[in-house]
Amino acid sequence: MPDALALPGLFGLCCLAFAALALSVERHWRDLIDSRRGPPRRTVFRLRLAALLCLAAALSVAIRHDGTGFGILLWLLALSAGALAVAATVTWRTRAARG
Repeated sequence: MPDALALPGLFGLCCLAFAALALSVERHWRDLIDSRRGPPRRTVFRLRLAALLCLAAALSVAIRHDGTGFGILLWLLALSAGALAVAATVTWRTRAARG
């Protein structure tokens, strides 16, 4: 992966992982997708598996880009930024949906 795409790719993978984890929670699913019913069990499993794969891919990108020591630190920082971005987005979308 070119150096110019490594950090945005790392952040994007972390955001995707936390978005998948957020949608696997029944309350967020009802707020964002379908207010009448929660997510099916099969969908929850797939979302959590996708989140795990995205987190593993993000760790791989971080370690490959900057080495083991700094890569893990960079991954943890990207996790924090991704979680904050998804939390803000879910809060904003929920408030917008409620009016």
